[in-house]
Amino acid sequence: MVANIGNKIKKLSRKDKVYKKLKELTEALEISEKEQLSMNGFDAEFIGKQIGVSRSNVSRELNELVREGKAIKVRGKPVLFLDRQIFENKANVKLNISVIQNHKFLKDVISRSKKTGNGDLNAGGHNKADSHCGKSKSKRNAGINADTVSALDSLIGAKGSLKIQVQQAKAAILYPPRGLHTLIVGETGVGKTTFAEAMYRYAVEVKKISDNAPFIMFNCADYSENPQLLISQLFGHARGAYTGADKEKRGLVDYADGGILFLDEVHRLPPEGQEMMFLLIDKGIYRRLGETENNRKASLLIIAATTEDPYTTMLPAFIRRIPVFIKLPSLGERTFEERLQLIYGFFSNESGRVGVPIKVSKEVLKAFMAYECPGNIGQLKSDIQLICAKAFLDFTTHNNDIIEVKLTHITNKVREGFLKVSKTSEELSENFSLSDIQDIIFDGTKTDIEGGIFWENNEGKEDFYEIILESWNELIRLGYSPNQSKKKINDKIEEYFCKLLPAGKTTNSDVNRESLLKVVKKDVLEAVEEALDGIKASYDTVLNQKVLLGLSLHIQTLLKRLSSGQTIAHPDKENIIKGYPEDYQAASKLKGVLEKKLLVDIPEDEIAFLTMFLHALKAAKNYSKIGVLVIAHGLSVASSMAQVANSLLGVNHVQAIDMPLEEKVETALEKAVEKVRQIDEGKGVIILTDMGSLTTFSQIITDMTGIATRSIDKVSTPIVIEATRKALNPNMQLDALVEDIKKAMCVCEIQKREYESSLYTDRNELKYMDLVLENILDKTLTFLNPKKALRVLISVLKNIFLDLNKEIDEDIKIKFIFHCSCMIERAIRNEPISYDGLEIIKLAKKDLFEVIMSNLKLVREVFDIPIYETETAYIVEMIDTHLSTYLDTHQ
Repeated sequence: MVANIGNKIKKLSRKDKVYKKLKELTEALEISEKEQLSMNGFDAEFIGKQIGVSRSNVSRELNELVREGKAIKVRGKPVLFLDRQIFENKANVKLNISVIQNHKFLKDVISRSKKTGNGDLNAGGHNKADSHCGKSKSKRNAGINADTVSALDSLIGAKGSLKIQVQQAKAAILYPPRGLHTLIVGETGVGKTTFAEAMYRYAVEVKKISDNAPFIMFNCADYSENPQLLISQLFGHARGAYTGADKEKRGLVDYADGGILFLDEVHRLPPEGQEMMFLLIDKGIYRRLGETENNRKASLLIIAATTEDPYTTMLPAFIRRIPVFIKLPSLGERTFEERLQLIYGFFSNESGRVGVPIKVSKEVLKAFMAYECPGNIGQLKSDIQLICAKAFLDFTTHNNDIIEVKLTHITNKVREGFLKVSKTSEELSENFSLSDIQDIIFDGTKTDIEGGIFWENNEGKEDFYEIILESWNELIRLGYSPNQSKKKINDKIEEYFCKLLPAGKTTNSDVNRESLLKVVKKDVLEAVEEALDGIKASYDTVLNQKVLLGLSLHIQTLLKRLSSGQTIAHPDKENIIKGYPEDYQAASKLKGVLEKKLLVDIPEDEIAFLTMFLHALKAAKNYSKIGVLVIAHGLSVASSMAQVANSLLGVNHVQAIDMPLEEKVETALEKAVEKVRQIDEGKGVIILTDMGSLTTFSQIITDMTGIATRSIDKVSTPIVIEATRKALNPNMQLDALVEDIKKAMCVCEIQKREYESSLYTDRNELKYMDLVLENILDKTLTFLNPKKALRVLISVLKNIFLDLNKEIDEDIKIKFIFHCSCMIERAIRNEPISYDGLEIIKLAKKDLFEVIMSNLKLVREVFDIPIYETETAYIVEMIDTHLSTYLDTHQ
């Protein structure tokens, strides 16, 4: 009996806990007589404290609830959340949106619903009852009001490279009485389906078809091997029309009656099917397959699409019946501004899908601008989704607050595009400034383009001292001592500013004044300029436009807080004053000038924050690192070693040059010179080579560039990892690094010989790379024994590849070990990650899915954990991508 009761008790998941608390809090809210909520909602930190869960995890679950339509998100600072159903009941409002743009609009929603009695809000934030107010009669009849942008006009390029096509589409839809049948022609991935959908939405908007009119999509290629079945799908069939047709069936033409039928890859429609279309187009009648007498009627508009030349692949009689031909341009024919809009749109969409902000580095954006994309927009979208998925895996593993997309996540094809940036084609350089592209954070909202320059929205973004305070509170909560917390916070601050102020780039041209004024008010900028000028003597070597930007944003945020009566106390002010007296004195000078220029009283605690700012500047100056360059013969030898090292260490520091055997030495040398110039931060570059003439590059490069370089031959993956790890230490010097690497190579060789002569009990040889993996796992994992986890997972991976009859390489081994180790720890914590499209990948990769699930039984048994299908899906995707890449490389 007790056991049965225990089985009925279900432990609440973290998401359930968050949702339960959100409902309780929303239920407690009251709407006053003034039609205002007692509070506008609850932020993630507040909810987290109520249930004992970290803010970042609560934020993740809340955004998932928003995506599911269970919660409302109110943008602003801070971002607030409400239970959707409870709020709608309390406010007597029905929302068709889950994200409200600001706190004021939330109040307007309540006020409007109270006054009009109609709380049905659409995505634009307007009552449906008001949608035609003040509009002309002609616009009302057309169905599009003066303030609305039509579906066709909202397409990227509608006023540019798609201008003529949009005009053609509008004419086709508006032509009386029912519009003109249309054929859309273009390469794979140019957006034919999207364009057809926009035509359908436009037809609804202008009232050519009803709001509930059907839009039926059918890809003729899906049934091209069986013409009879294809025709049956389109027109239906009579009973006994063919073997197996045991009952009558309606076709898509029947379902599309009164709307639009979209036929993709229409050139795959057999001649018989095209002839049946003649009758439908000419007279609006058709017959089901197998019928000889019964004529059926249908009134619909046909939009067809093809990647082929219709004049050579389709019947002339069918072509003559399609009056409108729309040719869509390839991605290469679109403008650079449109390409950038597409890139930003896809990243923004991915952010909306996962419900987490995505930060994309400017290098990644440049790569996507420059790389050749033969699959056009479709491939561009897929490539962006792929790297977002990789970055999301890192985000999940490391429990970050934001997804960061870096060069380490992009595929080789896109990476090649980044290499082209240094020698940009004349067309790109003449028409578009790649240097204007900046890092940007996407949060699922629309980002506008202005002259090719994008800026992060710094309004409402966390200022650096908020990060300090958050970290301080969290570390203290976790039991760290004040001294330990202080050290960790100082490290974090230095890291923060090192990212803001990359070493070796201190020219005033980094960010021009005109650009600064786009994000900083003029009076604030001038005050900060004068304040910094007063301490120029002590900080001249580190002051630049990026410092000006960082401090100006900080002061601008401070002013807003002071105007609203909010002040923040520094948690360690006294120790800051004692620890950095020179920086504190300079910060006091800054405070005095800023108070005088801005006519404001700045709290004393702010001096401590400014002190840390100045101290971080000095630290950033000395934070330059030794560059690491791997050069090796072969198509991907060097890049593979660099990728492994970067992946293991979570950086993008190692650079590589692959030297095909047939490539001239002079060509490789030119590449090496250019690469050394790019990666040198003032401390030199260590060049790791495999053999031959490459070992002579170091001295030649130093003579040509004046940059200190050292060379080490007989490179291997463990050596690249060790060199990179040490090169990242800001206190490391080039010659000392070389000596350390030479010693490590000797130790490596000894250890390798020793361990290769020893065997595990299962007689599997232990490679030296396994020692490296074990060491890193030991620093990464919380619950698992790294040696045990490593041994089990290597065994599982070997069995998987044995079943697949494929060979394992170090790249997939490392990815598999790290993903599965984190997967096991997530299972122990009962925090599995989700996977969009689980059923799709299970169906598409059924055999691979079964092989992996079968072999993961060992993990389940050894660690006594459940193996979730969502986790398995990521492994399937990882191995499938690896096998595809392997085949492409080795064919």
